[in-house]
Amino acid sequence: MRILFDQGVPKKLRHELVGHEIQTAYEAGLSDYSNGELLRAAEKGFDVLVSTDSNIKYQQHLPGFNIALIVLRAFTNSLADCLPLVPQLLETLQTVAPGSVEYLYANAHLARKDESKGQKK
Repeated sequence: MRILFDQGVPKKLRHELVGHEIQTAYEAGLSDYSNGELLRAAEKGFDVLVSTDSNIKYQQHLPGFNIALIVLRAFTNSLADCLPLVPQLLETLQTVAPGSVEYLYANAHLARKDESKGQKK
């Protein structure tokens, strides 16, 4: 699977995703793109965009894109905080479909925080 890491995703997380082709937004020449532009550009060459931007699903109409989005929700964007999400990430990569968004949470507190944010929108 071809995976694009958005700006906040730790670059070294790629070493945990053996068997997948991974580029960062910077490496793909997409680091200056806003979310909508990034999704449009990424869908041309990638299957999945991995991001740490919890607001992206409120900013974009994801079913309109031919790319899946996986959002990592950890305490920080550090490699140490994102590593515990790797088993969930690998599992999600097996089933994620274009136009869908999946949030992976480090703990229930972050999930509740996002739920309350969604209810306000």
